[in-house]
Order: sequence, then structure tokens, then C-alpha cells
Amino acid sequence: MAANVPMGMRSLVALKYCLPTKWEVVDVPVPKIKGPKDVLVKMHAAGISTGDTQIARGGTRFLIDGLKFPHKIGVEGAGVVVQVASKSSPFQPGDEVYAFAMSRPMDVTAPHGFCSEYAVVNEDLMLRKPANCSFEDLCNLASTVTAYQAIEQALEKMRENGTADGLAGKTVFVPAALSATGSVAIQLLKNVYGVGRLLSTVSTPKVPLVEQLLPGLVDQVVDYTKMSKLTDAIPKGTVDLVYNTIFGVRSTFALAKPETGVVASIASVPDPALLRKMLPPLPWYAYVFAALAQWRYAWALRGTKVRHFMHSGQPSVRADLERAGEFMAAGKVKSVVRVVRLEDIEEVRREAMKVATGKGGVGKLVIKIV
Repeated sequence: MAANVPMGMRSLVALKYCLPTKWEVVDVPVPKIKGPKDVLVKMHAAGISTGDTQIARGGTRFLIDGLKFPHKIGVEGAGVVVQVASKSSPFQPGDEVYAFAMSRPMDVTAPHGFCSEYAVVNEDLMLRKPANCSFEDLCNLASTVTAYQAIEQALEKMRENGTADGLAGKTVFVPAALSATGSVAIQLLKNVYGVGRLLSTVSTPKVPLVEQLLPGLVDQVVDYTKMSKLTDAIPKGTVDLVYNTIFGVRSTFALAKPETGVVASIASVPDPALLRKMLPPLPWYAYVFAALAQWRYAWALRGTKVRHFMHSGQPSVRADLERAGEFMAAGKVKSVVRVVRLEDIEEVRREAMKVATGKGGVGKLVIKIV
């Protein structure tokens, strides 16, 4: 099924391996539908994640090379269907949708280009937009799916450690309260799982913003700039679950209860088995490094029964994708976002640099296209 689609479009791109300060908005061809489940979407809004900046600057070249330039930025967003590959598709032109671009194994060099006027999406990774949500609200789907899956996996680990009564009333630590990933996890943990006490960190300027943007959800806000280690503010061994969103997971180990604690991380080094599922075949040394990292984690946890695992989100699990969509539609997860227009390239660069450095940004960076 076809609609009137132009030959060219505007797209946010990296013209070479570079930081966001060198990104440009240029004219490129509109992508074509190729596969039987492809859907062409006129994008209204798209999110930028840390991974987007890492790939565009060449941070993955030592493992996976082959990025073609101009490289189109963005792997999640929302818009309106304009073409579908098959009449049997569950989506039709005119449907308002939101989506993520990648499933396992992730092809990080593919030019998904959601920060463009048009993008091709696999219908299996797409959901219908709820009427009560804006396009901009729905550009953090991957973080919601990942948090839901990681929390469910953490519950399994807690049961293995003898905690069978779930998270209701428990104490949970989530660093970076106002990050795209942290803000979503905090809302799920409080609004869906009934966590009793939620602890988190932010920098000094963001302390007053936590209650403003996440009202009633964070019970203790820690200013990480005023301490040398987390246990200066949070007593050692008092946390039932750590949901780690930033690099340096070992610094959180001391918080977990030594007999029953669990550390779920989305920013650890994956073990070799998970790494093989996440990405295409890598050089042999990548798997050696991953194995050595597990030894370091185990050494840091010696003498305790704390269970640590790394989770990589898998939006291709349709039931989990739809569950995440239900949380967003019901308002149990409301994205904390900052919005910049596509054609305001200087502002795009400034805000994307905050994503790249992990400093200064609040919530998910969303590029408004329409």
C-alpha cells in the first residue's frame, strides 16, 4: 500500500566519526520499504540516547566497524504510518505509532535514522500511540521495556535468595534520578511494584528538580557531588535491590543486603553468553574481556550472597513491549523529556553533547520533527 512520499527528506546525521558538536541536518533520500514487515513512518519526534552518540563518534569501532556516512541518527521515536509492505499488516497508513529500531543481535551500524522526516520500522517493534500521550512523550520506549524486563529478572534473583514477597515495601536504589533510564525505572518501581523506599542520586543543581519532575516518588535524594562514596549517604547493606543505570556498578555493591541483596544493572559488562546474544560475532578478545569482567564482579562480591547481573533490553519480546506500552498509556510511566526542534542544529548539538557526556541533561533528549 502506498502514499505520496517525497524523494528526499531532512535528517540528523554524522558526516564522519565525530561528537555531536559536528552533527548536521542534511538532505538525504527517503528510505524504501524492503522487507515484508517494513513500515514507512513519517516521524514526528525521535529520541537520542547515549548509544547513538557512542556509535556516531566511533566508540564501537574496535569491536564493530563499517559505519557508512552520512550516518543517520536515532533508533526510537513516534510518528504516522504512510506505507506498509503488506495488506495483512496490523498497521495501516494514518495510524499514529511509536517504535524502537533494533532487536537482537543489534546491528549498531545500520542507518535507522529515526531523527529524520521518514524512517523504516519493523512492525514487530511498533505500537499504536495512545490518544492521551503526545508523540514526544513516547520516545523512551526502550528504557521502559528494559526496566520492566530487568526488574522482573531481579525478582527471580530475589526469590532465589529467599525473598519471595516481591518488592512491595522494599528499599531500592536507582542512581541518576533524572536520567532517561533512571526516571523511568523509578516510576515503574514505585507505581507498578509498590517499592516502599526509593533512594537516588543527582548533582547539586538538579536536587530541587527531583520532586518537581518525579513528585512523591524519591524518598531520599543524594547529592553525589558532596560525597566520596555512596555509603557516606546510604548505610551499607540496607538496600534490597539496586537498579544500576550508570557505569561503575561496583560502587553500588556495598549498598546491597549481603544475604539477600540483588544488583540489576543495565550498565555493566555483559557476560560472554549475553554478549553473543546482544551483538553479531565480535573479535575473540571481546569475549575474554567480558569473562574477566565477571571475575572482577565476583571478586568484589566475595563473602556475600549478593546476586549481580547485567540486563540488555529486548524489545522484540512482544509481550514485554506491549506491557511497557500499557504502563505508558496508563500514565504509570511518564517520560521526563527535553525537546529541541530538528532544524535548530546548534541547540541539537548542545543538548546531544549532554547525552554524550552524561552531564547537565534532564530526562530524554527528544528531537521534534513535525
